[in-house]
Amino acid sequence: MFYICLVIEMGMKLDNIQLKNGICRWLFVWAAALLWVSCSGGGERQRIVSVTVLPQQYFAGQIAGDKFEINCVVPAGNNPEAYDPSPSQLAAVDRSEAYFKTGGLGFEVAWLDKLCRNNPGMKVYDLSAGIELLRDAHDHDAPGELHEEGFDPHIWSSPRQARRMARNMYEAFVELDPDNGAYYRQNYESLLAEIDRVDSLLTAVLEPVRGQTFVIYHPSLSYLARDYGLRQLSVEHNGKTPSAYYMKQVVDTARACGVDVIFIQKEFDVKQVQMLAGELDCRIVPINPLNYDWSDELERIAYAFVRP
Repeated sequence: MFYICLVIEMGMKLDNIQLKNGICRWLFVWAAALLWVSCSGGGERQRIVSVTVLPQQYFAGQIAGDKFEINCVVPAGNNPEAYDPSPSQLAAVDRSEAYFKTGGLGFEVAWLDKLCRNNPGMKVYDLSAGIELLRDAHDHDAPGELHEEGFDPHIWSSPRQARRMARNMYEAFVELDPDNGAYYRQNYESLLAEIDRVDSLLTAVLEPVRGQTFVIYHPSLSYLARDYGLRQLSVEHNGKTPSAYYMKQVVDTARACGVDVIFIQKEFDVKQVQMLAGELDCRIVPINPLNYDWSDELERIAYAFVRP
């Protein structure tokens, strides 16, 4: 307020000297207004919760509404298994009062302990709590990569697991902000209705192809495969580019199973997948399991099994 008064006082003096020109008066008013905004502090500071990937941001945003800002640490187009955050992203986590983890993505394994040391007051909520997690395997039937404790962290890939993930988020927001519990409950129930709709659609679309095998570079659809009766073959092995021997195993298994579709993701090297598609003479379908538009992406993936 002191600075505002100073500007007004200066304006009155200048008015007597040289602010007779209309343009000068307009510039003075604009400068005073700008100073007022900068000194007012912008109102109450927004509360922040951080998440790792965009599907989490979607779910958290649906529940939190306008009560929290949801900071996503791994931006679109980046690999959450090997991402190093920027200084601005680290600063946003430092201001966060909670972190929602998936339960063991590579980024979380590498960075979460450091983030907690930098922000010791930040609460950490494990969104995989209560979910029957899939353990990564390393044979040719279910190639995968090692995550924290050997469990697959891609829990958002199936609506049936997303329900529990959403429940964990809802309970976390109520714990963080109990005064707005009814607000979060209403938003949570709306989100559940959307999850149920997607589950019903996937059940209907995928039932005719139950038992079908598909190939994917990075094993990010494990829970979708388990919950809807599909079989996933991963090109990536233990988080690394596959060896020639391992690729032969994948090719032999895929050919024996009559694989019709191979999924590729832009965050990962697709050269091996393109070679494999040539070997098997099957379709390549680009997908984005890290899409913020969670519902649309899962529906698109489901239809890829039945639409050439």
